Amino acid sequence: MRQTRDRELIIFHDAEVAGTPVANLTRAEIGDRAGVLPPLLEEALVLARGRIWLDVELKKGRYVDELAELLSGFAASGGDLIVTSFVDRMLAQLTELKPQLTRGLVLGRSAKRAVERANACGATLVLPKMQLVDEALLADFSDAGLSVIVWDFMATEHAALLSDPRISGVITDDVPSALAARLSAQR
Repeated sequence: MRQTRDRELIIFHDAEVAGTPVANLTRAEIGDRAGVLPPLLEEALVLARGRIWLDVELKKGRYVDELAELLSGFAASGGDLIVTSFVDRMLAQLTELKPQLTRGLVLGRSAKRAVERANACGATLVLPKMQLVDEALLADFSDAGLSVIVWDFMATEHAALLSDPRISGVITDDVPSALAARLSAQR
């Protein structure tokens, strides 16, 4: 999730479009450069309500105040979501504004001080990149009462983790293989 120059909250992963930061472009300009108009967060919430869980990942920016009410309203009306970010400061701000929302700290390069960081920013779950995960890290998270969702999960390499009760979920690009591995692990 990102915010455009004209303060629109959009669903868009990349930080730049054709070399220009998303924050410096309007939604229409992004559409022109990317070839597709990015959906508004509000539109995605309407489509998702009652149908699927959402992981709303906050990218860098200063839009937590604007976002907090929207996400809180979605959750209060029965929408299921977690709000995640690599940016501790954004999660801490969201914790102050809307402590009832489920928040997750995303870990990509390092898991150093992960439990301390999660506690400090109010995260109740951590999302480490698969390459960071080992027995000691899972034990630390479990001991701290933090739920774990791993990302960059590849069923062919990491299927054994599907039977580990300390893993609450996986984020993968290969959903069919993950589902098949999960079925196999349940047998």
